[in-house]
Parts: sequence; C-alpha cells; structure tokens
Amino acid sequence: MKNTKELKFDYSIVIPAYNEEVNIVPLMERIVKTMAPLSRTYEIIIVDNGSYDSTPVVLNKLIKEHKELVVLTLTRNFGYDGAIVAGFENARGRRIVVMDGDQQDPPEILPRFIAKSEEGFDVVYGIRSKRTESWLISKQIKIFYKLLNRIVNFNLPEDAGNFGVMTREVVEIINHMPERNKFIRGLRAWTGYTSEGIVYQRDEREHGKSKFSYFSYFNHALNGISSFSNLPLRLFTYLGIVGVVISFLAGLFILVTKVLEILGYKLLPYNIVSGFTTISLLVLAAISFNALGFGILGEYLGRIFEEVKKRPSYLIKGISRGDDE
Repeated sequence: MKNTKELKFDYSIVIPAYNEEVNIVPLMERIVKTMAPLSRTYEIIIVDNGSYDSTPVVLNKLIKEHKELVVLTLTRNFGYDGAIVAGFENARGRRIVVMDGDQQDPPEILPRFIAKSEEGFDVVYGIRSKRTESWLISKQIKIFYKLLNRIVNFNLPEDAGNFGVMTREVVEIINHMPERNKFIRGLRAWTGYTSEGIVYQRDEREHGKSKFSYFSYFNHALNGISSFSNLPLRLFTYLGIVGVVISFLAGLFILVTKVLEILGYKLLPYNIVSGFTTISLLVLAAISFNALGFGILGEYLGRIFEEVKKRPSYLIKGISRGDDE
C-alpha cells in the first residue's frame, strides 16, 4: 500500500497520554537519551487524549525545548486505541514505535526493537516477562488471550501489548481499515506481516494512577473478541439447539411418566406435579440464557451502530510541532 505522506524521519514514536503530568518530562528525557547514540532521525508524537490535569501546560513548555516533539491535542478522551490511531495518521516516520506515556514501557529497550526491525521484520512487539497488573486481572488477561487465539484464524501473541515497532506499510494498512473501533494489537497481528517478539521487563508505575480500571480491561477484551470473531453468536446458536434437545427429552420423559402414572405405574417416587423446584430452576436457567443471548447480540449490534454512523475515531483540537517554532 503506497503512502502519500511526506516521510521526514526514520522513526515516529507515538505516545498516548492522559493525565500524565508527572511522567511526560522524565519520559522525554529517557527517550532522547536512548535515541541520541543511534544516529536515526526521529519525532516524538505525544497525543494529549483529553487530559484535564497540567499535562497540556507541561507539553507546551516541552515543545519549546525539543524540536523533535509533536503534540496532538484531542478535543476530548477518545480512548486508548483512538489516541494511537491519531498518532498513526499524523506520523511522518518510515517506522512507527508505539509506547505508553506512564513510563512502564522502558525506552531503554528501543535499540533492541530498532535493531530487530532493521533486520527485516515488519512488526517487532514486546513480550512482558511479568505482568504488572493485579493477580486477578493478570489471570483474566491470560485467559482472554488463550480464548481469543482459539476463536480467531490468526496468531495473537500472548502477553504482548502495543509496545513495539511497525513498518510504514503495516501502519498504513491499519490506517486504511474502515472500522472505527480499532483493536490495534489485534489488527497488527491480523495483517500477517513478518513479526518477532522481544521479551522485556515492564516497569511498575511509580508516578500517577493507572487509567485502566477493571471494567476498562473487561471492555477492551470484549472489543477485541467482537472485532475478530462471531463465535459468541454461533456459540449461543449451539446452546439454543442443545437447550431445545434437552427440553424435548425432558418433555418426553414427563409425558411418559404421566401416562404411566395414569395406568398405575410409577417411575418416580413422587407425583410429577410436585417438581416445582425443578421447574423453577429450569425457568431461571432459561431466563439467564436469554439474558446472555441478548447481551451478546447487543455487543454486536452496538458495534454495528457505532460503525454505520461513520464518525471519526478522534478529533484534533490542535497540532504543535517543535520544528515549527
């Protein structure tokens, strides 16, 4: 896929930031220090994703000190992947790096990523040697990746976040995908381009608070599953078929039992009418399955609702470039 954007740099480093006032300055210093000996031209694109702390003030000061800095200010928070897409579509590098703005993705590992990318790999992604989330969330993330790998028709690396490097060609493919809600790490793997993982130690967050709550992780997982598979819909169809078969067999058993009772034979030690508890449990189970089914249908209908409106993934309030100063 051809790129029509003028490419001025070897690398574009895209960093989504949301209320990271205490992390932006040290992160910039670490990146500049790491990139200095590599003899590569680069830009650092920080996407201010609707921050309401002093992040905009910090960025306004930094852009006067760093010519390589580009600040994209979004009108509001458009989500983690929305901020990354904004960075992708405004990047001017031949290769694009994605990393978080909370300093948990160590910039010091970038030389390894770059070296591996320049060996000829289109995608180089980081594999976390140890997860920094709580025990419960970590276990659920592992379950999510194992489940997603079973229901999609491509390999999605486990314990791999968005931290990594992609060639311009891969990024342009993602940019031109028409869907609004983009699950970046899934789309990156879906392209099928040559990839390689590098194991690294993700740092603990030292400053500020994580913006990902338990429900944020859960919603992100639902977005990933519904983006790449219709198996939940098909699974509910299978459950419906199984339920119909069980209901038919149960109804046949009850009918035979009742007929035999009339003829003076008893298959059960009690009359069938006394099975109120069983009937209640069956009714509750049926209601639960129906609710689950409507929930799954709602997820997919919700995605369709969002996509058909064709609203943009983000809105930019302003763009500031250090090299324009």
